[in-house]
Amino acid sequence: MSEELDRDVSLTVSSPVAEAILKAAIHRALNVVEAETRALREGGGTDLKTFEYRKSQALLDLSRARQTVPSTALGQEIRDLLEHLRLALKDNLLLLSRHLAAVKEIADLVAQSMLDADSDGTYARPFPEYLHD
Repeated sequence: MSEELDRDVSLTVSSPVAEAILKAAIHRALNVVEAETRALREGGGTDLKTFEYRKSQALLDLSRARQTVPSTALGQEIRDLLEHLRLALKDNLLLLSRHLAAVKEIADLVAQSMLDADSDGTYARPFPEYLHD
């Protein structure tokens, strides 16, 4: 009976050390995501590979730290940090999506230019105004 009670209590209570480790992991993840978002906003030659590695490491740290704190034992401070991280990730995703769309658009233009330069026009579509004559 005592084992069962201990197990039930452990599902709703976490240790201060485990909470501190989880908070630190959340802060590290938040710092990485916000740094990448700032770099994307500032433009220039941002090395996204570095951020990719750092975000992967932060996710690993978060996953490990999260396993030590039951969801029923998450305090308000941790919930607030997680919400802040969620919003930062949402903003980061939006910026990354815009950058990817811009890269795709440029790649499409370059590809079309290469096709146009390589073609002698033999198989080119006629102009639309000639289709209806």
